[in-house]
Amino acid sequence: MWIGRLHRADHLSKARMLERLKRKIRSFGWPDTCWFVADTFLRRVSFGSARLVKYYFVAQPVAERADEHSRSGSMQIYVTETLDDVICQAPRPVQTMQKRFDQRSRCVVAERDGVFAGFIWLCPEQYREDTVRCDYRWTPPRSAVWDFDVFVAPPFRMGRLFQRLWAHTHGLLAAENVRWTLSRIDALNPGSLAAHRKLGARDVARGWFLIAGQFQITVASAAPYLHVSLRDGDAPQICFDLSRLETESDRAS
Repeated sequence: MWIGRLHRADHLSKARMLERLKRKIRSFGWPDTCWFVADTFLRRVSFGSARLVKYYFVAQPVAERADEHSRSGSMQIYVTETLDDVICQAPRPVQTMQKRFDQRSRCVVAERDGVFAGFIWLCPEQYREDTVRCDYRWTPPRSAVWDFDVFVAPPFRMGRLFQRLWAHTHGLLAAENVRWTLSRIDALNPGSLAAHRKLGARDVARGWFLIAGQFQITVASAAPYLHVSLRDGDAPQICFDLSRLETESDRAS
């Protein structure tokens, strides 16, 4: 009898695993599901010391929009280049946010009655990744900024704060003649990729990273294409050429 129970339990376990795999395939698609399985296996056998990371790099056109959403009722949206009482409430280490400001980043912040509600970070000319060892730059350098860590606090996710943050950001950048925002999206976050594409984002490159302790192999569809590094000071610089997008945009207009 107990052998029969073991067989049934094993059958149920395999059925649950198969159903989870089907859900991943529906969400990620076959290639990224295979990447997810490989990353999960690598993390387990290495006890967390090794991992695989895949990023989509996208460029989103800046649309000149009216800034009527910068203040709505008690909600206020503003730009800061330093830590303040509101941004320090965000669920991010203060040291991490200070390093972002040290890179000349700006933060578009939303707050209601002094309570942090959300933000978007913007970095000019070059951005140093904080999840893998990599620097990003682009040409022409003044045509774009790097946007990252777009976040809305849970109590404010039912409203239109996400759209208001982007409207304010686009108005700010359009006034500075910035035409694109660049960002990287984890392949295992299809919701974020879909949200960016709804805003008109276009794929510009992809990057694959194998990290094992201090060792890292980078493979990218943009220069330098392949890079091997053994220390923090030896980071690859992936360069995105936006001239093609600029030409296509000019033709469309």
